[in-house]
Amino acid sequence: MAARKKATKKSAKKAAPKKAAKRPQTRTQPSAPPTPPSNIGLLSQHMDYTTHRLADVKRFYTDLLGFRRFEQDPQMNYLYVQTGHSSSVGFMPPMQGMGEPSPAKEPTLYFMVKDVDRAYSDLAAKGVQFEGPPADMPWGHRVIVTIDPEGRRVMLATTKRRV
Repeated sequence: MAARKKATKKSAKKAAPKKAAKRPQTRTQPSAPPTPPSNIGLLSQHMDYTTHRLADVKRFYTDLLGFRRFEQDPQMNYLYVQTGHSSSVGFMPPMQGMGEPSPAKEPTLYFMVKDVDRAYSDLAAKGVQFEGPPADMPWGHRVIVTIDPEGRRVMLATTKRRV
């Protein structure tokens, strides 16, 4: 009887289907945000500004506005702030040979945010001063306006909800 049990076990082993070899698991990388349409193949947008108050500018953009991805190069006295997936701003003191340190009119920094009303409340609680409360604009955005430590106009905006 013992011989019979062994034979049964062997035949059971032979009858079992073979398992497929395990495939190595591959991780899928998160997809990059869609490339904005352009004729120049734009990959990112970066704007550099001169500053006479780097410490104040750093505090404004990193502590108050909360941009967490930034680097400061002490050798060049340069502050790099990532503002989005493909956008950033940089600040450094004027350098000889780099042109006029203070242009007649600098552009407005315009940041799209999830909820401008919440940003207004949160930033006002941190001491950021605004020209007024959030306001609806004719171009379809709800905006708030503040000024950075060197007088640059900074606007935060949310697309207005359609009623």
